Amino acid sequence: MLILLALPFLAMGADKGGGTFYLQLIRGTDDAKPPAPEARLAGLKVSRRLQMFKWTHYWEVARRKVVIEPGGKTRQRMSPQREVEISFSAPREMTVCIYADGKLARRRKQSQDTPFYIAGGDKDGNQSWFIVVRRDKPPGEMANLN
Repeated sequence: MLILLALPFLAMGADKGGGTFYLQLIRGTDDAKPPAPEARLAGLKVSRRLQMFKWTHYWEVARRKVVIEPGGKTRQRMSPQREVEISFSAPREMTVCIYADGKLARRRKQSQDTPFYIAGGDKDGNQSWFIVVRRDKPPGEMANLN
């Protein structure tokens, strides 16, 4: 009987979503040398998604693992210039905000079920940056994986 009474409340919590996300800061460049000592070549899945851009190499320079509670929000600094904010304000919907130098650069609302989100911009004429928000765990480990 108690289980039947709790079902509507459990369903409401499930509708709000939440879960584990992996954030990656990727730098696209033609330089074969890593842009930072801790940088490593991006995995095959990310590289394939970015191949439409002009760069020869895609370097993963930072990675974070975040767990967001239903209805919650997190803001993560990926570098001194880049931050990512993810929030769940509506059932099954999430908002991803990308900040560059403290200013909002991109904002997108999408389904929480979307497995991949990529946003980027130019750093200068020699490289670009990309933020990847994904549900699946990227291959390998990085020293700054939280």
